[in-house]
Amino acid sequence: MTTATEHPPRRSPSYWAPIALLLSAGLLSHWANADASAAADASLGGDTEPPSSLLVAVPLQIDYPLLERLLVTQLFTGPEQSRDVLEDPSSCSQVVLSDPGVSPSNSKIDLLADVNARIGFGSTGNCATMLTWKGKIGISGTPEARSDGTALGFSPERVWLMNPAGQTVNNPQIQALAESSVRGIFERFTVDLKPQIQSIEEFLPDVLPEHSKDQIESLLSTLRVGELRANEQALSAEITFEVDPLSTALEPERALSDDELARWEERWQLMDSLLVLTVKHYAAATQLQQLRDALLEVLIESRYRLRDALSVEPSTDEEQDLVRDWFLQSWQSLAPILQRIGLDQPGQEHLLLISVIAATDALDALDQLGPSVGLDISASGLRRLARMINGSAGDDLLNYSEALDPELRQLFEDSFESTDISFDWHWDLSFFPKAFAAADDRLNSWAPKRQDLAEYLPLVAVLLDESIDNAIASRKLDSAYQELFRRLVFTTAWQESCWRHYTVSKDQKLVPLRSGTGDVGLMQINERVWRGFYDQQRLRWDIAYNSDAGAEVLIDYLMKYAIRKGEHKQNGGVSNLARSSYSTYNGGPSKVARYRSSKASTYGKKVDTAFWTKYQQVAAGNELAVSTCLGGDLSGPAIASRGKSNQNKQRTSNVSTQSSVVTPQSFTLQLGVFSTIEAARAFVKQQSLGVDAVVRQRRKIDKSQYLVVYGVYKTREQAEAARKNLTRLQPWIRQFSDI
Repeated sequence: MTTATEHPPRRSPSYWAPIALLLSAGLLSHWANADASAAADASLGGDTEPPSSLLVAVPLQIDYPLLERLLVTQLFTGPEQSRDVLEDPSSCSQVVLSDPGVSPSNSKIDLLADVNARIGFGSTGNCATMLTWKGKIGISGTPEARSDGTALGFSPERVWLMNPAGQTVNNPQIQALAESSVRGIFERFTVDLKPQIQSIEEFLPDVLPEHSKDQIESLLSTLRVGELRANEQALSAEITFEVDPLSTALEPERALSDDELARWEERWQLMDSLLVLTVKHYAAATQLQQLRDALLEVLIESRYRLRDALSVEPSTDEEQDLVRDWFLQSWQSLAPILQRIGLDQPGQEHLLLISVIAATDALDALDQLGPSVGLDISASGLRRLARMINGSAGDDLLNYSEALDPELRQLFEDSFESTDISFDWHWDLSFFPKAFAAADDRLNSWAPKRQDLAEYLPLVAVLLDESIDNAIASRKLDSAYQELFRRLVFTTAWQESCWRHYTVSKDQKLVPLRSGTGDVGLMQINERVWRGFYDQQRLRWDIAYNSDAGAEVLIDYLMKYAIRKGEHKQNGGVSNLARSSYSTYNGGPSKVARYRSSKASTYGKKVDTAFWTKYQQVAAGNELAVSTCLGGDLSGPAIASRGKSNQNKQRTSNVSTQSSVVTPQSFTLQLGVFSTIEAARAFVKQQSLGVDAVVRQRRKIDKSQYLVVYGVYKTREQAEAARKNLTRLQPWIRQFSDI
């Protein structure tokens, strides 16, 4: 019999890990409700003594597809998932069941299977057949708890036969054989929950530090399964246990000490790292892009909520722990996706078992846990959860890093492949800062003053234009939305930073522009929300990288949320797409319709109204109105004419045949290879190559090289013609597929 104690290879989620991970939270959640109720009674009763223990019931749900798979694994081990229930040594008589199915019926469970019966007599190899019959068999029974409440089973009560069309028939001979053999076979079916309970036993001490060893042992000794019910959706059960409330008085609320603040910061960083670990781990476990996209959306949305939670000063008030609330709500959002991943991975029980807790909604209930129980989602508890997900490697994967995470970045890139708009292969520039022309390079060390605005703002506009062009080419945005997207990026930069990237600190140092919630730079990219997706240091110190990141996030929200959800079909028309994209940029994926919602917060309405006012100025061609928030009074377009600007760029580059679409077959001119990005930039600046030169990073084994490439050409002939203008640099014609 196959049980949950079998372990798959390290790279797959451990057999019971997903269930143990979420069930741990489930146990605590319903404990939360019981304790909150007890706390309320105590507050009303004054002298009422607290109960000696609280009975906690945790709903557990086993979806029928999972139950069916476990049934096949344990009992239908013959060829093509079959089972001979007679097991006649001579093989003269056989009743072979195959293609089993599980379904609910009047609070019981029906097991249905095809039957191929042959009744005979004689000896092996010398059988005489008396009767053959094909049809179906049904077994109805009641689910039950077994093994002292650590397993689930099935008690058969009724057996019946059907013809191939599913109509009940009466065949006394086959019925008699089935009654005697089928009942015994199906009584053996068991869902062993001991590995789950063992994981919980190991986990609870890490999150209940105020309970004594005796109290923990007393709690664990009462863990058992009961109250099984077969409803239409799933087989539901309850895991119950008893817990003693703490008798010590709670400390009054106060500000955290320095040590407590350090532990608090470590805790939220570990929580965030655990969510990242979970998303990456289970994204790798499914090939279904829809589920990978759902995981990514939960992570990004949870990052916005983390940003909001961290904006509130922490204290010792257990009932107002916003970071804990954020963490638990994030897990509530992840749980159904993990269940779906399990169900969509046939043949991998260790993933299918996630569905055991499909409807518990346990993580949300955990948020209601009363402080008197002493729950502490500690660092050690979080590390144990990581090990449940990814074995011993989990600890190492919880390191909180500001570096670019290639797996997260790839998940973000792959999400564009599932949009309704078709994409060609694209040349992605968003990882790498573009090479600046000499004038643009000044922006990377410039905190503008009022008298600088006439010179400074047009340079920023050119930079934003380049980021817009890169995003459009990379994501292949429909031409119908390109001008709207340009206005969206210009307005967002105005709303977020007044087109500034740097400011001067009190000690007269040039520093990146920062907000109190962790937003940084020209596009105010939130470092906590986008940790791992972008390099944090470059977001701070590279204005072009920051500009590219902001444009990329905005085009993501425009295409995957605003357009896909049909915001332009609402009252207001196509301009709604810009308003929706900015609401999402500011508040997260759940805020895609905030700009038009009557239920939006006062803050949300104020922000969205301010954006819309600015957007209308930009749409009217008054981009330089951005100067007003820097004390200026400029007006009109930031770039005299977009068409004229493009002509100037064309004239500067002396390239008249460039293609606007990059494909693997497109050609470019490689001008040089450098070991550092600084050297590549210096080369571009020295040679006055302008905006058509781009620095491209290429990895070779453990080293990076930086290629300076120039232009995009549809044919080799066009590239040859362009090379004549750059013979002094001895350019090399290459296809993008080669680099």
